Amino acid sequence: MTTTDTATRPTLDAFEQRWLAEAMRLRENTTGPADDAVAVRRARTAGGDVEQRIIVRATTLADTNGLLAAMTNLRQHTALIGLIALALAIIAGAGTASAVLGDGARPVNVIWAISGLLGFHVISLLLWLMGRWLPLGTSGSLAGQLWLRARERFGASHALAWIIQAQGSIARQTGASYWWLGRISHGLWLVTLIAALMTLVFLLATRRYGFVWETTILPANAFIQLTQALGALPAMLGIGMPDPDMVLNAGGASGIDADRQVWSAWLVASVLFYGALPRAALLLICHLRWRRAQGAFRLDLSLPGYAVLRNRLTPDVEHSGIRSAAPASLPSFHTAHRTIAAGARRCFMALELADDLAWPPDGFPTALDAGRIDSREARHQALDRLAQHGASRLLIAVDARLSPDRGALAVIAELSRYADDTAIWFYGQAADTARIDHWREALHQIGLASDHIVNTTDIARAWLEADHD
Repeated sequence: MTTTDTATRPTLDAFEQRWLAEAMRLRENTTGPADDAVAVRRARTAGGDVEQRIIVRATTLADTNGLLAAMTNLRQHTALIGLIALALAIIAGAGTASAVLGDGARPVNVIWAISGLLGFHVISLLLWLMGRWLPLGTSGSLAGQLWLRARERFGASHALAWIIQAQGSIARQTGASYWWLGRISHGLWLVTLIAALMTLVFLLATRRYGFVWETTILPANAFIQLTQALGALPAMLGIGMPDPDMVLNAGGASGIDADRQVWSAWLVASVLFYGALPRAALLLICHLRWRRAQGAFRLDLSLPGYAVLRNRLTPDVEHSGIRSAAPASLPSFHTAHRTIAAGARRCFMALELADDLAWPPDGFPTALDAGRIDSREARHQALDRLAQHGASRLLIAVDARLSPDRGALAVIAELSRYADDTAIWFYGQAADTARIDHWREALHQIGLASDHIVNTTDIARAWLEADHD
């Protein structure tokens, strides 16, 4: 089994770990349960509540099924898409500012200029605000929807698709889709408006522009009111804005030279105060709301995929002891049933040991090592070998730090059928006394006598090498 190198494994925060677990749930809902004996053992060894064990299991499986690598790839894809989107936003902002000002050969129509600079911004902002209460897609944000489509195009691999779907699932579960995509929309608009603002300042500083307004049916008072409304907030901060006389002067065939700087300030201030600053404030609000949703997110353990894992990760035998007796159909232990052919060898094997327990142990003949049983496949192989050749003595090492479950007891009982004599070895660091007692009680229930339970390396080796009675 190939695992991600510890040195290169990405560091996941608490939210990303839950995100990975959600991706695992979605994957297994579609493809079926994973072969997770090792992952379940590691999760049970780690302890903690059900959610924490589910996270440990998912993280372990993600090393081998590509989800962990996919999460790293998503970060890279997101960075790439972000750079492309930022470049397009800068080009759009700079291009809009250049288009509305022109080359200076003709006066700038201030109404067309302010409409071109803020028109689409205002429309998209209104749509986003209405999207909070009206069903306008996921967020009411075209930029957010385009961002999702772009990421899905990159998510061609199945693993990456699960990661992307899981993020969307979490956003829906937390009710934070609005804020999640809002960050993208406001961020891109902020970059666009800042690019437009900087281009405005540059062009106004390096070219000579005149400012006019034109109309056929509207009265001059309409432009005076519009100009004063947009200039009210900047004027409160001491920025000079066009007065009614300046507005009337701009209604002529050409602007008044003395008013150029005031109109320039009005145009720049309008983009700053009614474009960039609102977007910056909304970006901050969306980011804080999404971060709060991330911190509050917990796995919904009532979902079917998690409910099934609860029983496997918190088995019937736990710290409080065996809560229910083994079912009548559980195979019984077959110590010394002596049906093995003459010449059968002795062997020892490990049953679901944690990774921190080295195998085979020092001092044991490697020729007798039957290996680890960490998966269904390994279990079937061990049973096939024993069924074919048998064993005169079989020593099974178990991790006594784990609680005994019915699955492990059934495997022990099955293996014992193919040996003349079988013993169980509590391998590794000694567990607490209560856990050892639970193991002994569980083994007694399947018919294993106390003299076939050993708890030290010396006794285990002596039992394996002893002459058969």
